[in-house]
Amino acid sequence: MTSQPAVTIVTPCLNRADMIAAAVESVRDQDFDGRIEHLVMDGGSTDGTLDLLKCYPEVTVVSEPDNGLYDALNKGIARAQASIVGLLNSDDVYRPHAVRKAVAAFSADPAAAMVCGGADILEGAASSDTVIRRYDNADNRNLDPQDLLLGVPIVNARFYRRALFDQVGLFDTRYKIVADRDFLLRAALADAAAAPIEGVVYAYGSHGGSLTIGGIGARRRIAEESIEMAEDWLGRTPQMSAAAARSMKRLHAQCTLICVADSLRRGDVSDASRWAGRAMRSNGLWPVSALGAVGAWAVRRMRLERV
Repeated sequence: MTSQPAVTIVTPCLNRADMIAAAVESVRDQDFDGRIEHLVMDGGSTDGTLDLLKCYPEVTVVSEPDNGLYDALNKGIARAQASIVGLLNSDDVYRPHAVRKAVAAFSADPAAAMVCGGADILEGAASSDTVIRRYDNADNRNLDPQDLLLGVPIVNARFYRRALFDQVGLFDTRYKIVADRDFLLRAALADAAAAPIEGVVYAYGSHGGSLTIGGIGARRRIAEESIEMAEDWLGRTPQMSAAAARSMKRLHAQCTLICVADSLRRGDVSDASRWAGRAMRSNGLWPVSALGAVGAWAVRRMRLERV
């Protein structure tokens, strides 16, 4: 009988022939004694990615059309055989000790629904040695709604109990960019427990093809989806806790400011007015929330500069 894997790693992929090898090898080279199941959920690559993946027989490749990143992740999670699941992007890498430390953290805290370490942002591809930003603080690791909504929750530096997805659901595929934040908020409001992993376990590549790491274009896309997510949550009955709602309103205000500023930068005053008006209709205290959002952002930026 084949033993069950201790950990399943799910990697969504589409046309990443120039980067997928580094991601796959970062799983292959883990200093972990147990068995790892690595699922690459490919959306139908045509650039040689599938031929390259044939060089890694230890990887299970499923290639079929999907509805984007989170749909691919959902399919992989549904296939996962292990009780612990990690999510590795095709343009990122794990640090060599990531899986071993994650399994140890779960063993040390049986009540934890997830464990989380730190993450680096690398200059260029994930094979780079140049760290341009590091997220390695307690507020990156916990499940406090304020930190999840206003901070950087580094979803990929977390490992999850498979049972958590059964409890709170998979990723909401209505969102193409922020479904991870929505998922983590659902976990937080379900009183899921998070335990820390000491040190950095994950590295994000920053490059032109990245979905979320980039210039104003990426920030604008994230902001627009975050506004949609915030309005959805704030319109629900029953509503979330008062503390979570305050953070959600700040997120909404912060992202509206990004959209307004970007529209003004492009000289589109009409679009800037449209976003400001939408914010006022959703939250009559938008200017107050905006000031709070700016203050929270400034504090977090100063903290990052000291890292």
